[in-house]
Amino acid sequence: MGKRLVVYFVGLFITALGIALIVHTQAGAGPWDSVAVGLKLHFGLTIGLWSIIAQACVVIITALVERARFQFESILAIIIRSWFLDLWYYIILKDIEFTSSPAMQWTTFALGVCAVGTGIGIYVEARLPKTPLDGLMIALHNAFGWSFSTARAIIELSGVALGFLLGGPVGIGTVIIAFVLGRIISMVNRRVKKYIAIPGNAV
Repeated sequence: MGKRLVVYFVGLFITALGIALIVHTQAGAGPWDSVAVGLKLHFGLTIGLWSIIAQACVVIITALVERARFQFESILAIIIRSWFLDLWYYIILKDIEFTSSPAMQWTTFALGVCAVGTGIGIYVEARLPKTPLDGLMIALHNAFGWSFSTARAIIELSGVALGFLLGGPVGIGTVIIAFVLGRIISMVNRRVKKYIAIPGNAV
C-alpha cells in the first residue's frame, strides 16, 4: 500500500505542476481547466475549487457509462490534485514570468503538457481513486474498447466546447492538448508498467 500511495501522490503532484504551467503560459488552458478558469472568472473562488465542483458532475456521467454506482471517492483525487494545483499556481510559480517571449511561452507550454500526461500515466498505475476525467477515460476505454487516446480526445473536445461557452482561456494550446494528451498518457503508461510493479495492475 505504501508504494501505491507514493506512486499516487507523485503522479498527482506532477499533473498539477503541468496544469499550473499551462495556465500560466496563457497559450490556452487544458480543455477542462479552461472550464474551471471560466467559472472562476464569472464567480470567483480558485481554479482548484472550481475543478472540484465541475468534475463532480463528471462522476455522474461516468456512473452512467459504467452503469454502476457513483464513484464519489474519485472526488478525493481531484481534491488532492486541486490542492497541489493551487499550491503551484498561486504560491510556487506565482511570480515567474512565463510569457516574456514566444520561445519561453511555448517551451513552458510543451513542458506543461508533457508533465500532465506523465503525471496521469504514472498515478493511474496506483489503482487508487482517479480524478473524474481519468475515471471517465478508463470507463470509456472499458465500455467501448476505445484506446486511451481516443477516449481522452472525446473528453477533452467536450471540455473545449464548455470552456469556450464559459469564456475560459480556450486557445490553440487547448486544441493541441485535446489531441495530444491522450497519446502522451498512453505512451507513458505503457512504459511505467515496466518499472512500477504493483500486483494486480492491468489497465
